[in-house]
Amino acid sequence: MTNRLAGAVVVGIDGSAHATDAVRWGAAEAARHRWALRLVRAYQLPEATPAEDRQKMRTYVRRQLWTAAHAARAVAPDVLVEEVDVEGDPFDVLEEESASARTLVVGARGIGGFAALLLGSAADTLARRAVCPLVVVRGAEVSDEALGREDRVRPVVVGIDGSPASEAAVAYAFAEADAWSAPLVAVHAWADHLEDPTWPELTMLEVEEREVLAERLAGWTAKFPDVRVSREVVLGSAARALVARSVNARAVVVGSFDRGRVRRALLGSTGRALLHHAHSPVVVVRTAT
Repeated sequence: MTNRLAGAVVVGIDGSAHATDAVRWGAAEAARHRWALRLVRAYQLPEATPAEDRQKMRTYVRRQLWTAAHAARAVAPDVLVEEVDVEGDPFDVLEEESASARTLVVGARGIGGFAALLLGSAADTLARRAVCPLVVVRGAEVSDEALGREDRVRPVVVGIDGSPASEAAVAYAFAEADAWSAPLVAVHAWADHLEDPTWPELTMLEVEEREVLAERLAGWTAKFPDVRVSREVVLGSAARALVARSVNARAVVVGSFDRGRVRRALLGSTGRALLHHAHSPVVVVRTAT
């Protein structure tokens, strides 16, 4: 894979409707940020596959790429689109692509290739291996209206727990909300460990958690003064809170830890729950620790 467009939004496709949703979401993202769009279709064939059959497969794949590019240009006609077909393991291909991509986008389900790999625990594997932010486009089919002006009223939702991983997610979420002129909802879920806590104790703890959230956001609100921020402190499960808020969200953003070569990245239970149950696109932002 040479002569790639550095700093592009990369979308992995497989010809499915969910992959087309990912293409359209990626095209809108590229247009908003004035980035290029790189469409990648990976496929694997047995080593003994005859040359004639390999050529037929490549022709089939190139047709899928053409269709995907047409869908992208319908959303963002001015975006530079690159079409790439690669024979190789989809995980390996995506990981290599993510090293130079601004964002990696895939569909939640598909008929093969990238999107189908997101079923089950494979979603966690992809989140661990992607170097750049990973967007998994979930929910209903993305309409032209949702990608246009109406999308600006839907908030970007970000989960905050005070860790370095959530700090990277906050940075991404603010930049995304600013680029789309969208509001931002910062969700800080906490669970007390008191035995039979009284109402005054819960109230005091909530006040403390709100102060923690305000401190975490202070620097970012100063850096992005035009972003309208709502703060939510929730007692209970972060995963449940974020899944609920994903219903009307443009995207839900969470962080993951980079643990080096051995463990790659650590995607917590909240991120895994979102990948499987969110109603909106999910963004997993990786950070080094």
